[in-house]
Formats: sequence, C-alpha cells, structure tokens
Amino acid sequence: MIIRDARGGQVLRIGDPGQGVHLLFSTPMRPYGDGDPALDIPVQAKGAWVDVSDWVRTLDGDGLVEFLSSLADGSSSWSEAPTWQSSEGQLKISAQRSDGRIVLTWGMWGKVTESESAWYFETVISHKGEHEMRGFSEAFQVLFSGKSERVA
Repeated sequence: MIIRDARGGQVLRIGDPGQGVHLLFSTPMRPYGDGDPALDIPVQAKGAWVDVSDWVRTLDGDGLVEFLSSLADGSSSWSEAPTWQSSEGQLKISAQRSDGRIVLTWGMWGKVTESESAWYFETVISHKGEHEMRGFSEAFQVLFSGKSERVA
C-alpha cells in the first residue's frame, strides 16, 4: 500500500494502477507550522484518461483514520451509507457493502487557478472488505504521523 515516490517520500496508493483509476496520497504537511491543526494532504487521481491532483485541507486528518477503521468493523450494520468529507470539502468518501466487498466512492474537487472555475472528479473502487479497510486505516495513520513504514 505505501510505496516510495521518485524523491523518496511515502505515497499511499489506493486501487490498482492496471485496473482503471488509482489514488495516490502523499505525505501531508502542516502549512502553518507544527502547532496548528491544519494538515494538507497531496492527493492525485491517476488513470488512462485522468490525471488530476490537488491539496486536501483537513484539521488533523478530520477523522479519516477513524472513518476507515469504522468500515473495518464487520459487526456494525449501516442504515445509511457512511460518508466522510474533508473540512474544506475537497475530498469526500462514501461507502457501500456489496457481495462481501466494500465499495468506496472517492470524490475530489479543486479550483482552477486564477478563475472561479472548478473541476470535480469521482471514481468508484471496490475493496476486499474489512481487512483491506483496516490496512488503509493503519496506512493513513502512518502517513499522517510522518514516520517511515516498510514500503513496497
């Protein structure tokens, strides 16, 4: 899940590069210094017909690790599709269960520089259930901590 980029930084890859669109989450940074809760995450959606990227602003991750961890709890039932959204709305995730898998819809939006225009991109990636969600939760926790993990 966590790989190294060309500069040696950590990147969390979600989805298979050979199967449609995959998402790349790079090491977050604190734009206003260590004491501030703002945490910006570089995110890229990449595939044969798309290559978009932007910074996603969160407040200490906005509970993303906990959201993914909650999806890994197979004993909980969902009366509604669980959703997560970053504090400024640049990234939104919604979940559904289907045939023992967890299907996540990943939506990203960004502004076009020097204009009032914006773009929106959405992809659906099917994941192998609770075990994979637990792995994502742990990988995001490592990425947010800034500590190194054994990488692929």
